Amino acid sequence: MTTETKKPGKGRKFLIVLTLLVVLIAFGGVVGMQQFIAGKKAEFAKNMPEKVNNVTVMTVKSREWTPNLTAVGSIRPNQGAMIAAQTAGTVSKVHVKSGDRVTKGQLLVEVDSVAERAALKATEAQLPNAQANYSRMRTLVASNSASKAELDSAQSTYNQLLAKIEATKAEIARRQIYAPFSGKAGIVNVNEGQFITPGTEIVRVEDQSSMKIRFTLPQTDLERIFIGQKVTASIDALPAQTFPARIVAIDPAVDRATGLINLEAVVEEGASKLLSGMFARLNIALPTLTHQVVVPQIAVAYAMYGETVYVLQPLSDEDKAMVEKMGQEVNKIFRVKQVEVVTNERSGIYAHLSKGLNDGDIIVTGGMQRLSNGALVKISDEAPVGVTAPAKPTKL
Repeated sequence: MTTETKKPGKGRKFLIVLTLLVVLIAFGGVVGMQQFIAGKKAEFAKNMPEKVNNVTVMTVKSREWTPNLTAVGSIRPNQGAMIAAQTAGTVSKVHVKSGDRVTKGQLLVEVDSVAERAALKATEAQLPNAQANYSRMRTLVASNSASKAELDSAQSTYNQLLAKIEATKAEIARRQIYAPFSGKAGIVNVNEGQFITPGTEIVRVEDQSSMKIRFTLPQTDLERIFIGQKVTASIDALPAQTFPARIVAIDPAVDRATGLINLEAVVEEGASKLLSGMFARLNIALPTLTHQVVVPQIAVAYAMYGETVYVLQPLSDEDKAMVEKMGQEVNKIFRVKQVEVVTNERSGIYAHLSKGLNDGDIIVTGGMQRLSNGALVKISDEAPVGVTAPAKPTKL
């Protein structure tokens, strides 16, 4: 018995071909419609008038610029020290209170020294006898009634007693804590009857007659600083205030590990408001430069590939005809050119430029967000943006 393979009939073949034709026609219609729409869009864009962006501008005028170096530092007093115990013992008397004004040599704290004073009296009691014996031996040696060895022994005994007395007096003095200089006492950390050990912190004393600022700068700035140079300090703890100062000392050596050099400035005004240890931000003024290009920082676009400013360029005759056709005022319409600049320094709302702009250039200060090189712009009647610092908000 043989098996026969069935072949599709003519009707089935016709149906498949018809389906393929319908799909091809539909696909072609979609592609054609998209091309038609794209062509219409291109035609519309070609005939659409060029967009004009409103901007604020300013004219570049050369001016003076005072460059400065910035640094951070800390406040320190004219003199300051934490007074600590030199020996162990019990505090017998506290003569100072927290916050007192003290004078140099004033007794602040006494540590019990009864045993040392008793030892001093005992030693001093032996001194007259030793002195008399020494004098007698000198007389006897002079008359050849005693040997030189006996005289040396008497003299040694006498000298030992003198040395022991001085040592005992020094030990008693170490148990009396005096102010090393005049100033203000801080918080007293000990109480009467408290046992203290060597190194126990007793009280801080600071001479605040003048306040200084210790700070550092890179050694590369060494040639630009000098004794007497003006410094302006701002303190985070005292906002909206500045403190004039001047450099009074430059360390003669550079730190090998950091490459920094230590400097010290003395505060000339407002020192009474400062406390040692306060954090300070410093601006060191350098010689003023003349005929410099200074623009608002907002006019400079900062990007990874560089810094640019939009400069206004006059319209060509063709552009003027187009602008008149658009119904715009020709004298207020310009094209912008993106110019590369280099910022030397920034201070407040201004940037000091060294390349790209010239005196008399008109630059865009506001409305740059949608600009591109060669765009049409219209000068707004509003005040230039970023030329002056914003006013402080009034309290409601």
